[in-house]
Amino acid sequence: MLEFADKMEILTRDRSARSALINRGNDFLQKNIGQGDYIWIEPATGKEFDVAIGARVISAEGRRIQVRDDDSQEQWLAPERRIKAMHASSVQGVEDMISLGDLHEAGILRNLLIRYIDNLIYTYTGSILVAVNPYQILPIYTAEQIKLYKERKIGELPPHIFAIGDNAYAHMKRYRQDQCIVISGESGAGKTESTKLILQYLAAISGKHSWIEQQILEANPILEAFGNAKTVRNDNSSRFGKYIDIHFSGNGVIEGAKIEQYLLEKSRIVSQNPNERNYHIFYCLLAGLSNEEKRKLDLGNASDYK
Repeated sequence: MLEFADKMEILTRDRSARSALINRGNDFLQKNIGQGDYIWIEPATGKEFDVAIGARVISAEGRRIQVRDDDSQEQWLAPERRIKAMHASSVQGVEDMISLGDLHEAGILRNLLIRYIDNLIYTYTGSILVAVNPYQILPIYTAEQIKLYKERKIGELPPHIFAIGDNAYAHMKRYRQDQCIVISGESGAGKTESTKLILQYLAAISGKHSWIEQQILEANPILEAFGNAKTVRNDNSSRFGKYIDIHFSGNGVIEGAKIEQYLLEKSRIVSQNPNERNYHIFYCLLAGLSNEEKRKLDLGNASDYK
């Protein structure tokens, strides 16, 4: 018990020393900070998902400073409020977050935010592409963009999903090995659209066009009809997993494809949560049936199933 008490005393002293060191650093920063500087404001609460927020210093009066944070809110910070200096790389943002000086959760979130505000929805983390759904159509998927990213290495041009597709295609041809692109994210993040863009890019750069490429692209709407539905977060949410295996010839031309589905949300067929709908195909069926056919099947109109 004595040994345990001694250790607790040492830990308490260490904690107090660290706290004093942080306070001295905070005092030094507040004294040397000036108008136009960027800082991190540590969260006032200690909740699990709270992170620091970026802010720009507007003015300073003694040990109090006035800032405008990334939420466009102005506030005065008391001397006891913990702040940190922001690294220069976090002020304007970077294309590859590996180069961030503030490589922590708040730094990553702020980098994505300031790029998103400028409609720069793609950001690299090494060879990983982070995409933020813009919920609008951007003119960055044209034929000119496809030509621009063809046979270019990741990092030579601004981040783009075409660069990921070209990198996988180039490695497949160069090393004669299978390549895999994993597209993941929460509902509404844009996984389905990203998959379509990758398929369109591969079809465009694979050389000789054929009906096989067109079949692969046109299979998506059919799959979506049977496996996508409206949820509270997404009007076209994929309720199943999808693995697309594309086969190429020795010259890199698409020869065929195999699409496997898994983990279909079967319960949605008979029951949906409030403000959600059945699979799209159900409403297509109702639209195509005559009144007599719907009567025989004891079905109503599409407006009856919301």
